[in-house]
Amino acid sequence: MTTTTALPTAARAGKSAAAPIRSEWASTIMDRTPRDGTPATFAAAVPRRASAATTPPERSFGTFVAALPRVFQTVTTDFRRHEYAFALLIVTAIGLVVVPDLITYLTVEHEPILPPGEATTSADLPIAQLASLGGSALLLALSSAVVFMRGYPNRDITGVVLLLLAVNLPYVVSPKLPPVVDFPKIILANVFMLALWKVGAPIAGLKWVPMTVAAIASYSLIGGLLIPGYAMYNIDSEKAIIPGWELAGPFGHANVLGMYCALALALTPLITDRRWRLLVGSILFVTIVASASRTALIATGLVVLWWLICWFKSFISIRLAGTVLVSVSATTMFVIPLMPWDPSAFTERAHVWAESLRVWQQSPAVGMGVNWFLDDAQAVGNIAKWAFVGTGHNMIVDTLVKSGLVGIAVLVPLILAALATTRALRVTSQQIACFGFLMAFFLAATTEAVWALLPNLQLFPISGLVFAVLIVTRRDHQVPDGPQ
Repeated sequence: MTTTTALPTAARAGKSAAAPIRSEWASTIMDRTPRDGTPATFAAAVPRRASAATTPPERSFGTFVAALPRVFQTVTTDFRRHEYAFALLIVTAIGLVVVPDLITYLTVEHEPILPPGEATTSADLPIAQLASLGGSALLLALSSAVVFMRGYPNRDITGVVLLLLAVNLPYVVSPKLPPVVDFPKIILANVFMLALWKVGAPIAGLKWVPMTVAAIASYSLIGGLLIPGYAMYNIDSEKAIIPGWELAGPFGHANVLGMYCALALALTPLITDRRWRLLVGSILFVTIVASASRTALIATGLVVLWWLICWFKSFISIRLAGTVLVSVSATTMFVIPLMPWDPSAFTERAHVWAESLRVWQQSPAVGMGVNWFLDDAQAVGNIAKWAFVGTGHNMIVDTLVKSGLVGIAVLVPLILAALATTRALRVTSQQIACFGFLMAFFLAATTEAVWALLPNLQLFPISGLVFAVLIVTRRDHQVPDGPQ
């Protein structure tokens, strides 16, 4: 403890008046370092026998001399604003893709018996369309505001350049120009990526993904109990684990809800409070079972296995084990659809893969166009019912059909960058969460097309958003958050 004011003469001389003087000057101005190591300054009260106007000792002259005016004023960056902005970006992005379908399936019931392509979607209801447009405008305004705010200092530009290239290049090399309605979506994607880069996208902030998805899951479970016709994809499902339950909630298909919950479950180690972590994890797991999504259940099993492996972190290297498991799951995603399978394998997904690869061979370099599955595939629907599924049911197959080898050349650096960032994380809980997410994602991407880089696409919050954060996050801004 360092005293910043000199004691009176009587105290220095050791006279008997030392005791009263000590009690009177006990609240002197002093600096000390508390237990948490943060310096703190305590201002003393004026002694009872002294006047408030008493002139301090002669040293104080320099204290009150005004500093010369600065030519350039510096403003201290409030990094909490970046954290709040990042959380708001995540929640708004999820709301953009969930609210329109939520409105739809509170208005019409799920009809799984309809032929593919004929079920009601959010694009069919004017109020849902209005909600989608309003959500896009809100997210664009928020992202633009973040882009123009004071950003996190010393940001690396490499990651954001990769993301912007991945967003725009497929449209540049596409055999046909994108329709006019796609341009606002592309602009939103570019501005959103810049906003993530501007705030430094802290990994710890991804805890808002499982917390927000848990709220969606809770609504789905309550809806399944109270209004099953509007919440269940199929009440008479043959694959139901809970009899009569194939829960879709606010989404058009149960697999989408299952994917949301499975990938969000992998990120629950980022939640700091243990009780909240257990509550969110329990809600997500129950919803996965209620959705009866087999891919989501397998992905969840892999995440649980990964957590068990991490339990023995004293004996193994989490970085090494995570890298091996992620590499195996990513390789599986690449190889499985290229192998010869019976057309009925993987619930006829093998047939979709084979037919999609035949289409890709018509234009190997640049593919058939970003919107081929949504538009042009319908032209062959009469002779190939598989074309109505809307995706290639595999991340690699889907990319080859849409963007060809150019799309793969852009996709691979994103995967490698996300893995490199996860390996470099210094906080154990963050490393466990991100490795678990990548494993679950690549496993899910083997049989489902879960990849999306445009914020208006339904699966963006649990795919492109998380990858973007991994790629543009600041590695020197890793603070312990979550279980250690």
